[in-house]
Amino acid sequence: MQIFEEQNLFILIFFSIFAQILAIMNKSRYFLLTILLLPILVNAQDFKLDEIEVTVSRVQTPTEPYRIVAQIPREQIAALPVSNIADILVYLPSLDVRSRGASQAQSDVSLRGGTADQVLILLNGIPLMDAQTGHYAMNIPISPALIERIEILQTASTTNSGALTGAINIITRDVQNDTYQFQLSAGTNSDLNPSFTGGWKRNAARFNVAVDYARSNGYYAPNPNDKESKALQNTDYQVANIYFQTRWQGLDVQAGAQFKNAGLGTGYGYASTDQFDATRTAFASARYIHAFTDEWSLTAQAAYRGQFDRYEWHRGTPTNRHWTHNAYASSQAQYTSFIGRTTFGATIQNEFIRSSNMGEHNRWQASLQANQHFYWQGLTASLGIAGHYNSWHGLYGSGDAHIGYSFLTTGYIGLSASRSLRMPTWTDLYYKAGVQRGSTSLKAEKAWQIALNAHYTWSWPSAGQLTLSADIYHRWGQDIIDWTYNETDSLFYATNQNSVNTFGIESGVEYRLNSWLRSVRLSYAYTNLSLDLTKAKSNYLDYLRHKLTFQLNHGIYVWSRGSVGALWSLRWQQREGTYVDIYGTPNNPFQPVLLLDGSLYFELPHVRISLDCTNMTNRHYYDYGGILMPGAHGRITITAIL
Repeated sequence: MQIFEEQNLFILIFFSIFAQILAIMNKSRYFLLTILLLPILVNAQDFKLDEIEVTVSRVQTPTEPYRIVAQIPREQIAALPVSNIADILVYLPSLDVRSRGASQAQSDVSLRGGTADQVLILLNGIPLMDAQTGHYAMNIPISPALIERIEILQTASTTNSGALTGAINIITRDVQNDTYQFQLSAGTNSDLNPSFTGGWKRNAARFNVAVDYARSNGYYAPNPNDKESKALQNTDYQVANIYFQTRWQGLDVQAGAQFKNAGLGTGYGYASTDQFDATRTAFASARYIHAFTDEWSLTAQAAYRGQFDRYEWHRGTPTNRHWTHNAYASSQAQYTSFIGRTTFGATIQNEFIRSSNMGEHNRWQASLQANQHFYWQGLTASLGIAGHYNSWHGLYGSGDAHIGYSFLTTGYIGLSASRSLRMPTWTDLYYKAGVQRGSTSLKAEKAWQIALNAHYTWSWPSAGQLTLSADIYHRWGQDIIDWTYNETDSLFYATNQNSVNTFGIESGVEYRLNSWLRSVRLSYAYTNLSLDLTKAKSNYLDYLRHKLTFQLNHGIYVWSRGSVGALWSLRWQQREGTYVDIYGTPNNPFQPVLLLDGSLYFELPHVRISLDCTNMTNRHYYDYGGILMPGAHGRITITAIL
């Protein structure tokens, strides 16, 4: 076999960039062709590469722990009473997850007091951008069974301009042995969720595949009023996902699609109780890493995400239709020396929308990045800068700096600072319907952030393992986009808040002992915004001031080949701000809520059965105005692993 020639790699990268330029000029229709041809072009060359470690994201290597705020590993995900990604994120202290009814219908995820538009979602390090609105950021066709871990990243300011408050990186498993998993969940309200995930390895190639389907007739909520009872009759959903991934040598290709129909009740306004939303989402990406020498390597990646959204104010009566296309390509050169790692990169992205409500618009952005990482014994430091040119908003800069120290093998303390930015979404700029009015005069959001974090783990041969962690941060935000209420005409207008500063503290403790006391976790997150939400008449910046989570996973009966156990999760949270209720009455304060979730499970080597219940105490509460959240919900899940 011939060695892959370096000039062929540069031809491949040039082709990707050229196709991206065509995408910008022709509304992205050539970009999907790039994704499809990339593995073909690589495989057409008869080449052989030395086995290299492929890191799915440059922001999650072990030498850069300062960027990871929190993470949840595969074994913890498997024990949770969840059926989708949004439900997993609820248990992380730094995240605020709010659903418009059932979480499978539509969920908003925000980080550290930000909004759903200010957090960037990554899948294996690939950004899943949606310039229409952050409400659709969680349309990700991934089954929880396929996830290796989820990382919450402190900043990605030099790699993408969409992560104002941070990023969520979902990492799929890297297959080492053939594994096939069949799962069936059934619950109250005729909930049904069959799924299949498979992974296999053939020589140097590894494959992941997942197919799942979920449906429900709606959900139950305690003590609804007459109008809420009517809205609850329109909370059914259907979701179908398919995902495929292959990793081979330095090549990583993934593709997926999602089909979703969801009744939203009063999801986007209290004047209608029979709203409906249908979305069709597809994405594909390819990454190739080539190591020329031990010191030099080059990474090229490209991605495309397309979505169709049909929203109906009254179900069965078409209201708005939106077609969005988001294309992305980047390349990065890396040099490793005795002092650390030096990287230079370039990124280009295109965003296009055709909407019955907002019209047809297109914009593109180009970025240049440079990073220097230093390593010396336990000391790490880095400095990164990036320049961005947006075809609508002009030139902007971002960057970050860090210094950290690892001590006593399992301890770490780090200090970091960053400058990040975010462009307004198409909805922020153009949406005009009902009581919402977008604004084309919006400025891009900017923020400075400084953070100090530390963690330490003690291990004892017979007494288990104890981990302590703490984070403190402050963010200075400028031109933060909000939707404010005007009492004169009872409309909400998109506007820039000149200054919104955020201060937060996050802490956690975890203890693990054995199969009887598997884990005890306690975490607390405090957030405070400098903006008086009531005085500013804010409808978008309401946030969780307090979030306290206690989790206990313990065995009940354990024997050599299996166990019976239980998981209990208690969450107390207090949201700042006020909301407009289902009858249109403004200035209703959010009330604190205490939520209890539980799971009783039976495990054998190849079978797991769990009985799950969320909101076990049947609490009556709101996360959004006019949307009564689900009460007690039970489910049984049977999992077979071959």
